[in-house]
Amino acid sequence: MIEPGQFILATLIIFGAYFIFGISGFGSSIISVPLLVQMYPLKSVVPMMVIIDLFASLYVGKKSSKDANLKELKWLFPFTLLGMVLGIFLLVSAPSEPLLIALGCFALINGARVLWQRNSEIRDPIDKWWAAPFGFFGGVFTALFSTGGAIYASYLGLRIRDPKIVRATMAFAVFILTFLRLTLMLFTGLILSWPVIGLAICLIPATFLGIWTGTRIHSKLSNRAMRIAYGSILFFSGITLLVHQLV
Repeated sequence: MIEPGQFILATLIIFGAYFIFGISGFGSSIISVPLLVQMYPLKSVVPMMVIIDLFASLYVGKKSSKDANLKELKWLFPFTLLGMVLGIFLLVSAPSEPLLIALGCFALINGARVLWQRNSEIRDPIDKWWAAPFGFFGGVFTALFSTGGAIYASYLGLRIRDPKIVRATMAFAVFILTFLRLTLMLFTGLILSWPVIGLAICLIPATFLGIWTGTRIHSKLSNRAMRIAYGSILFFSGITLLVHQLV
């Protein structure tokens, strides 16, 4: 049974998360999951986000494919698959409380990192072999919390100078990763739940509205303003989740 108050709050969370996604090409899950798990179980939130990401990726991913740097993704994805297998195993077998604490720390640290680096300029590109650790841990967090986007964005931001290409590459990566997550979750049965599917479908309008709004103002925001907004939301989400779990 979907409680009206929780559903309204979930709608606002999804709108805000996909507003950020529309601006940057990633960030929807790392913003929404730490907040949604305070209302719904982690094992329901993660497959629900896979369904929502599927619709969002179909809308954004195909449009971004022509600008994406696919060579970078070819280096990331083999290591990503290894990480996703471990992430799905932990999601199915590990207790939720330590996983939620890990998610809170992850969001908090990433928020602090983004705020600290809000004025930084792009340095010389890092070596492509950094794709191994970034891809593996990105795969773990993608399967476990649907939040690997921040890790991939960090890697691509250190490899590609053009913000437009980074955004397009991230959006296309989310498009591909969503189908990989969907396959793994169908295999484990996590996504075969009518309440999860029903809630995801009800949240689709807020998803598209957030993407549409974020995309329209993407060109009007400076990188600094976007980093401050994104980092602040991450920082707040991480603190809120940790307080909820530890107090």
